Amino acid sequence: MAEGPDPVVADLEQEVTCGICHDRYQEPKLLPCCHYYCKQCILTLSSRYRPNQPFPCPDCREPTLLPDNNPDRLPTAFFINRMKALHSRMEKAHGKLETTCEMCSGGKATAFCRQCVNFICEDCVKCHKRLKVFAGHAISTLDDLKQGGVKELTFESPPPPKCEDHEELKKIFCFDCNKLICRDCIVIEHAGHNYEFVKKASPATRKKLTEHLSPLKNLLPDLSTAVNQVKGTKQKIQAQKELTERQVNAKFQELHDILDRCKVHVLRESSALADSKMEKLTVQEKGLDLSLGTAQSLIDFVERTLKNASDEELITMQEQVVSRIDAEVVKREKEAANPDPVEKDDFGVQVFVCEDLKKLCENNVFVYNGTKVDPTKCTVEGDGAKNAEIDKPACFSINTHQPQQFSSKTKSTLRSLVDDTSQQLQAVPVRGGVYSIEYTPKVRGRHHLLISVDDQPIPGSPFSVFIKIPPTKLDKPVRVIRGIKNPRYMVFNSSEELILTDYSDILVFDKKGKQIRSISQSKHGFGSIYGVAVDKEDNIYVCDCTKHCVYKINKRGDLLKRFGTKGSGPKELNCPRGIAVAGDQVFVCDDQNHRVQVLTTELEQVKQIGSYGTGNEHFNGPEDVAVDNKQMVYVTDYSNHRVQVLTMDGRFIRSIGKKGNGQGELSSPCGVCVTGFVYVFEDGNKRVSVFTKDGQFVTSFGNAHITNLYRVYGVAVDSDGFVYVRSHGSVVIF
Repeated sequence: MAEGPDPVVADLEQEVTCGICHDRYQEPKLLPCCHYYCKQCILTLSSRYRPNQPFPCPDCREPTLLPDNNPDRLPTAFFINRMKALHSRMEKAHGKLETTCEMCSGGKATAFCRQCVNFICEDCVKCHKRLKVFAGHAISTLDDLKQGGVKELTFESPPPPKCEDHEELKKIFCFDCNKLICRDCIVIEHAGHNYEFVKKASPATRKKLTEHLSPLKNLLPDLSTAVNQVKGTKQKIQAQKELTERQVNAKFQELHDILDRCKVHVLRESSALADSKMEKLTVQEKGLDLSLGTAQSLIDFVERTLKNASDEELITMQEQVVSRIDAEVVKREKEAANPDPVEKDDFGVQVFVCEDLKKLCENNVFVYNGTKVDPTKCTVEGDGAKNAEIDKPACFSINTHQPQQFSSKTKSTLRSLVDDTSQQLQAVPVRGGVYSIEYTPKVRGRHHLLISVDDQPIPGSPFSVFIKIPPTKLDKPVRVIRGIKNPRYMVFNSSEELILTDYSDILVFDKKGKQIRSISQSKHGFGSIYGVAVDKEDNIYVCDCTKHCVYKINKRGDLLKRFGTKGSGPKELNCPRGIAVAGDQVFVCDDQNHRVQVLTTELEQVKQIGSYGTGNEHFNGPEDVAVDNKQMVYVTDYSNHRVQVLTMDGRFIRSIGKKGNGQGELSSPCGVCVTGFVYVFEDGNKRVSVFTKDGQFVTSFGNAHITNLYRVYGVAVDSDGFVYVRSHGSVVIF
């Protein structure tokens, strides 16, 4: 029977194989996250990103910035090169590579000298036994090597490297400079520094690394438990989903074809609910898996380093490794402390089939005599009503799918459940079996149209129709949300909840204007907060103008991240105002620095756009920012009296408006919202002006209905087209 692969050789094969090119390491380099790859692989990976832009580590996805775009600036993983040499010897010992004597001119190797660290032939074995110079050398046969494995092939650590300047061995480590030095270096360059012999400092270093590793190891059981709980919940939900499907099928079988539509709908809703829960759990599971894998990978790296690295290498990299371990512990403690799945296996479907419903279904089945229209076979055709505007007729038709016409006694009724009005409509024949009706809506928003023939609803009724309003008719408020101290910016999340900044608090309202929750200043110590935005996960981002920073908060109100301190340099802000999120990028109006800061959703700085001035891509007090569905960035340029339209990377496209108080002119714009149109809020003219995306003026409104319209930052548009505008102590809805 053929022998299987030696596990020791297989493990070493994995250790010396690059995770990017899947070949033997060539010039292995160590990333800040303690993962290592070939130098050329790192260079190729970083070249896919813009210069000075971080690239993710292929293993843990940690952002990595290549110093000066030069991989030579990264530390070399020397111990990997020694493991390559050890792997080569193991392959020779197991007969995978041709083994010739490494001490003479070419005899076949039959043994291995551990002191010489060479494979030797039979003649050299005799020399080792005969000559005094080889006295005490331990010699192992190739069979011994196969049985003893790595222990038989280990070799002494390499000698300390030589100093490039003094040709002395670097046996001393300077803690102030974080580098290896020789004795002469102490006198010439490192006088007065804190230094110690490597051999003496090495035990303390190993002890320090081991102590820092303990908290990370302690997190592994909690992270593993969290992953298992998520997987278990997913399995329960899947089982509940399958049980629900069986129950729904069994119940709806009693109703036969009449209730097929209802059955499909319920199954779709049940499946969508389960899939939604499982999707969220899958995201949580992937995140926890990544956290678990990253923590385990870091532990493995440190343990391999402690085992394989020389004292010089170990003490050189200690600061980097300790920093990485501490950062990983802080990052993973919250995940390990909150292992509960984000969703529960708590949903189901109940279907009740009563005798009255059965009788109703039976009574709706009949045979017509050639003159009566069967309502159950009618359908609504045409989509004229789906995009209707108020006060304009919405035309659609009823198709009977029968050649017979409506009899003189047949009537069609349409009812809008929004304004609760009913109309008796005349069905006008268009062609055989098809009749046209008109509906003129008087109220905007979502309408549910109940259409019936001879008092029997046709299939699909009530129909959902969205009635919109053109911007030119935004002249009168329809509702006011009152009782707000000092409303500023606002935005809608994916649940159509209105999130609003109110001086130092964050308030959340439903679409009816009822406050449902708040995030108060007392919880996080906010100063004076202005701009607010949400990402696709409904995390909240706000700008603190007095503390000169940006906060990232989850939808439960927990603080996740903070970015910025007061100043004008990198990672500094001065009175940030507006903020917008587009994909994985965050745009912040750095008002007093006259620029727009671009961050990641993890609040890591990417770049800066603009500087002080009056030209294109220059700003004088940017107050607000918005991004449309075409990835165009709109920035209100307050003191330049315009809105600049830029690409995501900051390239100027066009300017909207110019200084003035006439139609299409702007005075001190300080707020902007973009949907199908661009809504600009003017501090100087005390109004809201509306433009097309290419800069054409449409209309203006608000100055006759909004009190104390001063610096109207806040504006938002909901899915039904209602425009929410900040006023004094309230929000006015147009």
